[in-house]
Amino acid sequence: MLYKVYQKGKPASEFDLPSTLFFAQDEVPVRAQIKFANGELIGIRNNTDVTVGLSTLWDVDKAGKLVIQTTRLPERTKPFNLAVELARGKLLRLNQKREEWQMCNLALTGQQHDMLDSSLDSFIEALCHLDEPEAASALAGKALSQAVEVGEAMALSHAEMFLEKRFESQRLGKHAFGCTIDMAQFNNKKYLEYIKDNFNFVTIPVSWRQIEPKEQERCFGELDNWVKWLSDNKIAIKVGPLVRFSPTAIPDWLYIWENDFEQVRDMAYDFVGAMVERYNGKVQAWEVCSGLNAVNSFNFSFEQLLDMTRTVSMAAKRAASRALILVEVTEPWGEYYSRNPRTIPPHVYLDMICQGSMAFDGISVRMAFGRGGGGMQCRDLLEISSMLDKLGIYGKIIHLTGVQVPSLPDSRDNSEAMGASGYWHEPWSLDIQAQWLENFYKIALSKPFVDTITWQDLADRKDGIISNGGLTSTEMHPKPAFDKLVYLKQLWTV
Repeated sequence: MLYKVYQKGKPASEFDLPSTLFFAQDEVPVRAQIKFANGELIGIRNNTDVTVGLSTLWDVDKAGKLVIQTTRLPERTKPFNLAVELARGKLLRLNQKREEWQMCNLALTGQQHDMLDSSLDSFIEALCHLDEPEAASALAGKALSQAVEVGEAMALSHAEMFLEKRFESQRLGKHAFGCTIDMAQFNNKKYLEYIKDNFNFVTIPVSWRQIEPKEQERCFGELDNWVKWLSDNKIAIKVGPLVRFSPTAIPDWLYIWENDFEQVRDMAYDFVGAMVERYNGKVQAWEVCSGLNAVNSFNFSFEQLLDMTRTVSMAAKRAASRALILVEVTEPWGEYYSRNPRTIPPHVYLDMICQGSMAFDGISVRMAFGRGGGGMQCRDLLEISSMLDKLGIYGKIIHLTGVQVPSLPDSRDNSEAMGASGYWHEPWSLDIQAQWLENFYKIALSKPFVDTITWQDLADRKDGIISNGGLTSTEMHPKPAFDKLVYLKQLWTV
């Protein structure tokens, strides 16, 4: 697959390869070798029997630097004009979503019609100039920017209409807005006051490695303190994820058994059962496992990962039948699958666990944007809305976790391994973070199957998943995003 790359009508001199991948049917990523040289992107697929599209981080003028996809294209020796194909892909996705939403009586406004017509006119003009690739690229860039703008306007119109419908029956419960606590802040009185005054629901992040650093020696002291304080203050608690197979979450001693799946599975069953039983009646929800779809340090097989999910869910349900048992999926767009064959595409994993009569009640999905790698490259609001619609087909309540964008660009971006993260509308700032939060919460909570949203960090953490991603500074000074979240909570909840 060959693509000529032009940015703003000029041949590109560089290209962000870490955020670029090919995908096949149902947007499942495929493995390929991708390189960039002399203004040309070259992709060599491992499987040449499938028709693929390209997904990449792209500068979309005023819309920001966002992940955009082409359509799936046939193989040919003549290079495609990448800017033209990205515009074609966005317009096709926009039209598909418009047809889907017309079934719910959502019509475009006059301004949105004009914007869409203008985008189509620019794209048609680009097609008429394919023999002048620089001109075609500039026209395609204009079409793409307009298409993203009208797509976001459509997503927000859809959200406002369905929020109104949702509120016709009842307003959101007080647990719809949550945050993840920093366990190291237990002695910070100001931090505790912010939690107590503003949140009725929090997540305590723990892992197997943290609780059981040595085999059969479990350390509950820090967790006990938090559970007691939160319970005393009548704040609902979610704990987890308990089991992850990433290097930062696996106890060192467990590596002795990494080639013995049955032993690891039985140990996971015992650990989860003991954790849930200890706090039965005090913890309302448990994330029993996370990221089994995306991170597989022990190289378990597909069947073994499903068996592990079933086992830890059953252990939790047996220990606390009334608690909410959640399975967390990370990187829902599945970029990781293009690099690691020992993983499972997210929607394949969800389809299998939801059809398998497993003992869990809901799905947690991590959605963070604003850092290179890890599925955190930025996407426009229509793409986020479309992903949430896909998650709704599984018949489970959805809990959005780890939600976060930065208030300043993350200094860890643009590394050769991780690549750039992109940005939404403008480079990240306090005001852009607050605007993004408002729009994301509107879109997410307009979906009747989305039950809660958990912001990742209350306060900024330099060692966080996203630095500068908190709702307050490290000194607990509230950011505009914090004020916006408090306002929405007061406006929408009972």
